[in-house]
Parts: sequence; structure tokens; C-alpha cells
Amino acid sequence: MNRILTAVLFILLVSGKAWSQAAVTGQAFAEVIAALTATETNQMNFGRFSPETNGGQIVLTPDGVRSAQGSVVLGGGLAQPGIFNITGAPDATFTIQLPNEPAYLTHQGSNKTMQVTSWESNPPAGTGTGTLNGGEEIVSIGATLMVGSIEDNPVGMYTGTFSLTFAYN
Repeated sequence: MNRILTAVLFILLVSGKAWSQAAVTGQAFAEVIAALTATETNQMNFGRFSPETNGGQIVLTPDGVRSAQGSVVLGGGLAQPGIFNITGAPDATFTIQLPNEPAYLTHQGSNKTMQVTSWESNPPAGTGTGTLNGGEEIVSIGATLMVGSIEDNPVGMYTGTFSLTFAYN
């Protein structure tokens, strides 16, 4: 009798475990989004100025406000921040990385240089600070131009480049 009772209990325990199990098939999804692109729509331009005797700085904000420090005298002409159109997946966030080091503008005749430092952006640089509303965002870049004396920075055009990085978060 003990053997029969033990066998019945064993069958009930084993079959009870089978009844407490369930199988299900799950689904997985993935979405490939458009590559992030950046296009320069306006080149950064510190405008016209005279360094005068001691030079100084020209500060150009991402909003396009230009100011001078030191003996620098601002002249007329176009001054504007660098403007970049960023496109990609709608409503995605992205990172803005400004240059870690100065850029240099080189005089086309003498190879003398002016240094560009103190980079700023709107939206601000950092992780997740930009959002692609409708799949695009405008990023404005400002900086400070270090200007030497008229001897250090003779009259003429100065050109140079700088690198930015935009990445999905």
C-alpha cells in the first residue's frame, strides 16, 4: 500500500510541474535609422577689424553677437557664426563635440597666424544636447579670435579650418 501511495504521489508531483509551465513565443524588433549628416550652411566669419597697436580679442557668440577687447577696432562687413544643418532620424538626440584645441587662421601672404579658441555652440556642446525635431536641427558655432598687433597680424585675408563632431547618443 505504501508503494502504491508513493507512486501516486510521485505521478501527481511530476504531472503538477508539467501543468505549471507555459511556453510563449516572443517577438523582437530593430529599426535602422538614417545616418546623421552635417552640412555647413554658413562659414564662421569674424568680420573686418583693425588690430591697432596691441591687438586683443574678437568674441563671436553662437547668436552672432560680435565684440572686441584690447585695442582691436571692429570695422564693417559681414560677421557671422558658423552654422551647420544636422539631419537624421526624427526626434533623435545627438552629441555636439567642439574642437578640443585651438584652430589657426593663416595670412595668405605672410603665413602669420591668429588663434581661434573658446568654442561655444547653440545648442550647447555635450551629450544629448541636440534634438532632431522633425529630423533636423540647426547648430550655431561661435569662438574667440586672438589678434596680435598690426606687425604680428598684417593687413589681408586669414583662413583656416576647424573640426566638429556630431553623433547619435
